[in-house]
Amino acid sequence: MEIRQIEYFAVIVREGSFSRAARKLHIGQPALSKQVQALERELGAELLVRLPGGVRPTAAGARLAELAPAFLGSLDDIRSAVREAAASLTGAVRLGVSPSLVAGLAGHLEERFAGDHPRVRLEIVEALPEFLAERVAEGRLDLGIFTRRPGCGYPGLAVTTVGFDELLLVAKPGTLSDVGPRVTPDLLPSLRLVVTPGFRDLLRASVDPGRVPDGIGSRTDSIHRVRDLVVRGEYRSVLPSAFVRDDLAAGALTAVGFEPALKRELVAVTRAGRKSAPAVRAVIETVRRRLGELEG
Repeated sequence: MEIRQIEYFAVIVREGSFSRAARKLHIGQPALSKQVQALERELGAELLVRLPGGVRPTAAGARLAELAPAFLGSLDDIRSAVREAAASLTGAVRLGVSPSLVAGLAGHLEERFAGDHPRVRLEIVEALPEFLAERVAEGRLDLGIFTRRPGCGYPGLAVTTVGFDELLLVAKPGTLSDVGPRVTPDLLPSLRLVVTPGFRDLLRASVDPGRVPDGIGSRTDSIHRVRDLVVRGEYRSVLPSAFVRDDLAAGALTAVGFEPALKRELVAVTRAGRKSAPAVRAVIETVRRRLGELEG
């Protein structure tokens, strides 16, 4: 049972109509009906009776309608209390993000984190993971978010897993018909690939190294250059879903997953031996939630 389902149900009862409630909520009527049906399945009871001129609650629905205002009111109190506590966070957080995560994280953090923590100044810089780790260790950054590189230690740093991201075989639309719905790693040597050294190492560490030779694909340190080459149709590549998410949605790229699925581990790194400031911990939790949204 989701909070929004209770909110939707309360509006439907108040408006007496699915169509009026849908307009009030700015969502489609079919989507609204599905949410109510899901709520009814969860509660094991019919909540609304459909009438020619609208709807009315059943006995079970009337009881839920009585309880809903108090429940939703308590949620408003919780939100207010949390926002008030969040507003007490102050200071600045110097955050480093790897290039493959900037598109998925930077804009979201600047909007969501600023809204939740208006008294915290967030400074975001982009750099490769090895440089981010170095800057965090030297105290030039408070926090780094990047891919954990296989076999790479992080002396002087505290490392926390904040999420996972699936690796995909990506290409220009219409050029993956020879691959099928899923791809196995041993097919990669036969493809014209371009990969960054980091993702090549991650790929080889994720499967039997004999199936992915060390010399696989052309190499470039710039993930943005890799993306441009793939969009132009010159190469295919192995890239994380968070990085190509917008391109896939826009139809600029197409992708297939691996069998079995290959994923990278995303970590937050801070200086070891000291407790992170509350604002830094708040950034980490915001990043964790955002990566969960992207993975879902």
